[in-house]
Amino acid sequence: MSELREKERTPDESPKRRARQLRRRRRRQTLAAARKRARQSAGEAHDAPVPAPLRFIFWIASLAALASAVAYALTFAGRTTYSVLFLLPLLLLVWLGVVTQWRRVPRRNLVSEIFGDIPRWMKAAVAGLLVFVFANFFVCRALNEHARPDSLADGRTVLVDRGGKVVRTLDAAEFRHAQALQLRMLSGSLVACFGLAALLAEACWIKNGPAMADRRV
Repeated sequence: MSELREKERTPDESPKRRARQLRRRRRRQTLAAARKRARQSAGEAHDAPVPAPLRFIFWIASLAALASAVAYALTFAGRTTYSVLFLLPLLLLVWLGVVTQWRRVPRRNLVSEIFGDIPRWMKAAVAGLLVFVFANFFVCRALNEHARPDSLADGRTVLVDRGGKVVRTLDAAEFRHAQALQLRMLSGSLVACFGLAALLAEACWIKNGPAMADRRV
């Protein structure tokens, strides 16, 4: 009786099983073909030229971050190079370029498996820069007693709060130290902002069309 049932069941179930197997096989073949096309596209993209605007943004941001880092390091030796603040207008232009480039990246590229993944070291670098900029800002503000160094008309050097109230008078050495702390706060922010801009430019290239081969700027 059981054998008869199995025989009756076989003609109905066998086509269904074959159909499922066929669908699985086609799915695997489709996925394999997609991966092959992605690898071929990646190989072609490896030699693809980086767009000039993106290359320009990356290198300008990298060099400006390096210059800001030098000014930041010099503050620990008591040297204040305020000329680094002339990079502020450049920072605005760099970020304008970064935002413009990112607006051209299709949203589906951000989650697509075909396009390159953002490397872990870049994600860690972004997190590190964000932690650094906030920690540097609050530490420098605290060391300067939440005030700024200033010279008064009568020749005194003091710390002045936001309301213009004199917090305390400084001698020459304390005034130079307060100036170094103030520049350290500002130059540290420049390091983080330019560094983030360079990383975003690299990530934009990874997530853009010809960047599927981990192409580097």
